[in-house]
Amino acid sequence: MRKRLRKKLHKGEFQELGFSFEAVIKENVDDNGFDAWMNELGKLLNQMGLNMIGSVYSGVCGGTITRQQGRVTLKEWELLSAWLREHAQIFDQVTVGKLEDLWRDD
Repeated sequence: MRKRLRKKLHKGEFQELGFSFEAVIKENVDDNGFDAWMNELGKLLNQMGLNMIGSVYSGVCGGTITRQQGRVTLKEWELLSAWLREHAQIFDQVTVGKLEDLWRDD
């Protein structure tokens, strides 16, 4: 496959890896506590050069962690997975997806 087509199809060296997560917010968490957590997450992602696409709806916060172009590394995934799971004071349950191809066609 030619380089131009690999780039267009996000294959080979142009593959983009990321992961999803979902966290159920505890009922007793106020907006200030959640906002502080979001700010902390934002700073961490910014330091790592990563982005998050997500939302909060009916007490569930979820999203996908990506890099604008390129791949989230296994080391970054491990660090963020652990960081997300460490916040038991904010969440009842945290589910972190595996590192996967964000352009998969299944």
